Amino acid sequence: MLHDVTSITNKDYTENHHIIGVEIAEEILNNDISKEKIMLIKKCILNHRGSVLNEKNTLEDIWVSNADTMSHFYIVLSLLRMVYVEKDMPIDDGADFVFNKLQRSYNKLSKMGKEIIIPQYEASKILLMKK
Repeated sequence: MLHDVTSITNKDYTENHHIIGVEIAEEILNNDISKEKIMLIKKCILNHRGSVLNEKNTLEDIWVSNADTMSHFYIVLSLLRMVYVEKDMPIDDGADFVFNKLQRSYNKLSKMGKEIIIPQYEASKILLMKK
């Protein structure tokens, strides 16, 4: 739950939310769990963004990143709202924007993550009328 804490508390932090999130997580967790677990959590937060190509070499890193990326396929309606209501995009441009985001997300998943999300990925193609 901590990996995106800054994205929901301050929109200005969106681009660097993984960096600022580490600081907030450390503050929140500092007295509650071991230093080793805090270091692992901080690493997962830093590495969860698909657009940040940090090495993901623990199962925790891989699965926090996968879970974050997979969530995009469950919020398609929110993505469509964003492009059509907030960004006021034309129909085709909005569909392209959302599809491209989902395609990038799919490509960033681990092999197992892709296997899990393939039905949602294929459904998004149908919804957005992509071949």
